[in-house]
Amino acid sequence: MTDEHTRPSRTPERTPSRDRNEVRGAAGVASEAIDIVSRPVQGTHEAVAGTVFGALRRVGLGPASRPVQVMHDGISSGVYAAVRGISHLAGRGIGVAAGLARPGEWRPITGNPTGAVITGAVNGLVGDHMVALDNDLAVPMTLYTSTLEDEHDALPADPEELRAAVADHPERDLGRLVLFVHGLGETEHAWRLYGEASAGEGYAERVASATGATPLLLRYNSGLRIADNGAALSLLLTDLWHRWPAEVRRLDLVGHSMGGLLLRHACHHAVETGQPWVATVRRMVYLGSPHRGAPLAHRVDQLASGLSRWPRSATWGQFLDRRSAGIRDLVAGVSDAEVPLLAHASHHAVAACVTSSEYHPLANALGDLLVPVDSAGGAIADVQPLTSSHHFHLLNDPDVHDHLLRWLTAEDLADDTADDTADDPGEDEPA
Repeated sequence: MTDEHTRPSRTPERTPSRDRNEVRGAAGVASEAIDIVSRPVQGTHEAVAGTVFGALRRVGLGPASRPVQVMHDGISSGVYAAVRGISHLAGRGIGVAAGLARPGEWRPITGNPTGAVITGAVNGLVGDHMVALDNDLAVPMTLYTSTLEDEHDALPADPEELRAAVADHPERDLGRLVLFVHGLGETEHAWRLYGEASAGEGYAERVASATGATPLLLRYNSGLRIADNGAALSLLLTDLWHRWPAEVRRLDLVGHSMGGLLLRHACHHAVETGQPWVATVRRMVYLGSPHRGAPLAHRVDQLASGLSRWPRSATWGQFLDRRSAGIRDLVAGVSDAEVPLLAHASHHAVAACVTSSEYHPLANALGDLLVPVDSAGGAIADVQPLTSSHHFHLLNDPDVHDHLLRWLTAEDLADDTADDTADDPGEDEPA
């Protein structure tokens, strides 16, 4: 198994966005992918060939088959080496050509939703390796205010430009923010999935219209450690606090899947290090977040370990072992003792299940096909079911939208939480 100490433990300093060349990064990813995939294929080929030639030796044809085996092994090794060599040369060539091009001659891959979605998926799978290799396609942590194409742009760093950007919506309250954080392998565009049911809008736009709050959407490299992403988000929000054109009175947080765990880590980091923004957090909403782990991630971990024990399948075990640190973190979820729920906030969750009822005997076993119902609820008292639905329905569903509005439109937290905790005073206490 891969030594955890060889993996990046934090998000390193990234190349400034103006110097990043995503075409060069994509070429590097493609050549690395060919290298990675070719190795288990070669290992399987060699294992099968070894079995065949071993059988020939056992029936007395060893001397006759030996020259054939030597020739076969030499040719096959040369072919696989050539494939990897050509892919690396092609990748470097494309990277050099892209580096020589002027910025205006190519459009960033992540500049359109399709490219951003593909890049997000790749980062979810091997994003930590991309950071270690300083690949230009590694996703930097960035905040947006909309997923609509005509309004979609990253928040500017300059305070005056930031003020101008958020002033485009004078109807929004700049003192009240709602942050949406996507899950593994996703980007901020994931919140518009199944947009035909919401006139093309996502939760961010609809919540903003209903509450007057200013929405923020995070894009991040979901292949990095969840705790490291949480710490990075905590510091990013502190930086935003110093640049934001108005005093923030209230911040609500909404996370899908891994995003909910990231938010827990961000709040924990903020409390531990005294970041100013955490005091304004009022509501935290988790949509299918695996607080107690995701069985599928655990099964992949077991499969990788099992395959690595056998010579014929060891290369496939190594292949699975290349999965990102972010995926590995989903095996256990979040410890309530080490990363407790934010004490002064109100916590709510939606747990999806593919069965027609949350009380069905298979509801928890199947969950939403990725996260069991009990893991999606964790130590949270207010858990709403979403039946006959899978994990990604949580990203844009009318029932979930209704729950969000009910939770996020509550103005007086003290009165509201008093009602919520009347029957269960330990709502915010870890299990």
